[in-house]
Amino acid sequence: MFQKLLAFLTVVVFVSAAGNSCKIGKVINKPVIDGTPVYWPASWNETQPAPQLEKEQSCSWYVTIPRGYYAKLIISGKTTDKDSRFQTVDSAGNLIQTTHEKMVPYYFPASKFTLAVSNEGSATFAFKVVWWPLPTEKYVDIVASIGQVINVTETVVAMEYAAPGGITLLTFPEDLKNYNSLRSTLIYDGSSLTSATYVSNLFLLNQSKKQWTSSQDGIVVVNVEASRSMNKLLIQGSVYLAGIDEIVELHPQPNSIYNGTVNAGAHMSSLVAVSDLELQMIDVQMKDDSTVSVYYGSPDAFTLDKTYTGAELKKALPLPFGGYFVQFVVSSGKAVFTFKS
Repeated sequence: MFQKLLAFLTVVVFVSAAGNSCKIGKVINKPVIDGTPVYWPASWNETQPAPQLEKEQSCSWYVTIPRGYYAKLIISGKTTDKDSRFQTVDSAGNLIQTTHEKMVPYYFPASKFTLAVSNEGSATFAFKVVWWPLPTEKYVDIVASIGQVINVTETVVAMEYAAPGGITLLTFPEDLKNYNSLRSTLIYDGSSLTSATYVSNLFLLNQSKKQWTSSQDGIVVVNVEASRSMNKLLIQGSVYLAGIDEIVELHPQPNSIYNGTVNAGAHMSSLVAVSDLELQMIDVQMKDDSTVSVYYGSPDAFTLDKTYTGAELKKALPLPFGGYFVQFVVSSGKAVFTFKS
């Protein structure tokens, strides 16, 4: 009897040490009751450390999401070799690959996302997915020359914005190094959730370091989970930015001196600041015959403050610039602006 028990315990220890195994192409559907989580492995939950994953695994899960819902995913795990990774792909084809996950949430809209893991050496891995309804659209706002600046992650909300000729987005996260809270904001190209096409989330759009431009006259901005981060989103009508080839974000810092550089060659460029801080321009390096137009909003006659040549601006410094949204449009060439706040 003792020998049988010893043999059984030996098998248990061996299986436990080997870790969990998984397969390719597992389909996970939403449970009937909203908010019911699905865990892998089923014995794990987020209060526990991630379990060991058997070596040389290649696994994937196809998670379906009904129309009108989103899925929230958390992953816990870590790989230990250079060829191993965790991977997610959303319904728009946006790919994210990582090697270490600490249960920071991802959010996915309908109709699906794919989760995959591939590891050569030892690894830990577990995940949880839960489905919730998207928020209901609340209003349509027309984007005029003054633009729109919103704290995009402050509340759970779905907002429609419209402008003839399309819309552009620039993100100004509170923390320039850690902006994971932007994952909760989903961007749709189109005038309503019933017909718009999901494009990406603000985390990925911000990561690209480029302004995003819609292909339609309207967009829907959906934030599915509120956070305390003061993440600002600048919304402008594309028509106001015609002819501007380069747009650069300026991130003012309190009690500091900082630079903003634009260089669109023979074309126009713009330096954009969205901040509660007052900016004081203390130096500029640019061609004397180039011009800088200062706008409190999108470039338009209504929002124009003043236009300077490079020579005039240098003589006028230092100059203060207040306002929540200010834009410096340079006619051509390179310009380096120095500010303090």
